[in-house]
Amino acid sequence: GVLDQPLNFCSVDLIADMKPTLAYWNIRGLCEPIRLLLTHLGEDFEDVQYKCGPAPDFNLEDWLSKKFTLGLDFPNLPYYMDGDFKISQSGAILEYVADKHGMIPSSAKERATLHMLQNEILDFRLSFVMMCYNPDFEKLKPGFMEKLPGRLDSFMKYLGDKKWLTGDKINFVDFNLCELLDQLVKFEPKCLESYSSLKHYL
Repeated sequence: GVLDQPLNFCSVDLIADMKPTLAYWNIRGLCEPIRLLLTHLGEDFEDVQYKCGPAPDFNLEDWLSKKFTLGLDFPNLPYYMDGDFKISQSGAILEYVADKHGMIPSSAKERATLHMLQNEILDFRLSFVMMCYNPDFEKLKPGFMEKLPGRLDSFMKYLGDKKWLTGDKINFVDFNLCELLDQLVKFEPKCLESYSSLKHYL
């Protein structure tokens, strides 16, 4: 009835005033580019980090106990809650945050270019992660290092003399690439020595 309306309005206001929630494991992983983007944009958010148990069991109960209680259509990590809007999948979250802050271009060609770059970076990242998490890491490392210059060459040529991947303005794909390059430098400190523009970009 009419008496319920103030409560409804209050609940709407409370949802609007809530900080967005970003949740992932307590590692960098797929979530770090999103954290970096939110921080760059000055977006105040709650950074929920689930803990994975130690080897050899890697107990996931911290996440699994909550997984199906959050109202997510496709429960997974990372997830993002912005008021009553809930979404999972790292790429979708990254693009949603960018879109909300006016970073997505109106041109179909420019949007397609962003998606091309996003997927190219994800392919690059996947090859790195699959090696790092493989029990045969030491055997796979030489093959990865052999192919690494070719991948870095492609991005250096694409970057050219641009400040960011798509020009003078930073966009969400830059946070993916910068995070990956930072991980690669930690993995092999000298891997960017011959790529001055990528070092400057990072």
